[in-house]
Amino acid sequence: MTSPETRPEMSPRADLLTQQDGIANVLQVIWCHASLCAWFCFGLVILPVEFFVPMSVFVSLVHQRAMSEWLHEGSHFNLIPNRPRNDAVTNALTGCWFGISVATYRRAHFPHHARREFFVTGDPDTNFLAVTSRRQLWSAVIRDLVGWTALQGFLRFDSNAVSGASRLPFLVVTAILHVALLIWLYSVGGLLAYAVYYGTLLTLYPLHNRLRVYGQHVTLVKDGASIFAHSETSRTIDAGRFDRLFWTSPRLLYHWEHHSHPHIPYRALAERCNRADDENRYSQRRWSLLRDLYRGIASD
Repeated sequence: MTSPETRPEMSPRADLLTQQDGIANVLQVIWCHASLCAWFCFGLVILPVEFFVPMSVFVSLVHQRAMSEWLHEGSHFNLIPNRPRNDAVTNALTGCWFGISVATYRRAHFPHHARREFFVTGDPDTNFLAVTSRRQLWSAVIRDLVGWTALQGFLRFDSNAVSGASRLPFLVVTAILHVALLIWLYSVGGLLAYAVYYGTLLTLYPLHNRLRVYGQHVTLVKDGASIFAHSETSRTIDAGRFDRLFWTSPRLLYHWEHHSHPHIPYRALAERCNRADDENRYSQRRWSLLRDLYRGIASD
C-alpha cells in the first residue's frame, strides 16, 4: 500500500498551517522547555528531595510526552509551514532531547501510516509492542522498567537512520548540547535533574508509550477479547483535562482522524472529530478502557 504521505493531499496544507500557526507551535515547544527548566531550578529549593524526585518524574513524563508529540508533528512536516526549515527546527527543539532526528523518526513512522492493520510485521510503531498473553504483557512491562525496551527502540530507530553526511550535523549538535548541559548542571549542582529526566526516559516513558499505543490501537470486541495482531483500530480518546496533560494532548489526541488524514496539522483535526458510539473509534475513558483491554488478554 502506498503511504498516505505520498498521495495527493486532500486539503491545502497552506490553508491549515499558517505562519502564525508555525510561530505558535515553536513558542509552545519553547514554553514546554522553559517550564521543565523552571521546575528543576526551583523544585528542589521548594521541596525536600523525597518529594522533589517523584514530582520530577511526573514532570519529566509530561515533557517527554510533549516532545514525542512535537517530534511526531514535525515528522509530518507540520511544525512550521516551511518544509526545508521544518526539519531543522524540529531537530533543534525536540529531536536533540531524544537523540533521534526527525528524518530518522519519519522513516520509521511512515510505514505505520501505510498499513490498515497494526501489531503486525511491517508496522514498526506497534509490532514490537504486541503481546498474546498476560504473562507476555508483564514480561514486557519488566523490560520497559529496566530500560531494555528503550534500548530496543533506539536500535529500531537507528536501523532507519539517515546515513551519511546528512546525519553528522545532527549527531554533533546533539552531543554538544548534552555535554554543555551536563557541564552546566555540574557547575550548579544540578546533575540530579539530568539523572531523573533521562532515568525516566529509559524506564517509565517506554511503559507510558506502551499504554498509550494500546489505547490507540488495540481492538476491543463484544465478547471481551482484546485483539492485537491485525487490529484495525485507530482510537481517539478524549478523557478530560488530566488525560490531555499526561497521556495525549490535542497534538496526538485525535488519532482516528489523524490516520484518516495524516497530512493534516493537529489543529485541523478537532473539527473532523466525530464523537461516535463505536468505542474502537472514539472513547471518553482511558483507565477503564485499559482495564477492559487487560481483561481481554489471554490469561495463559
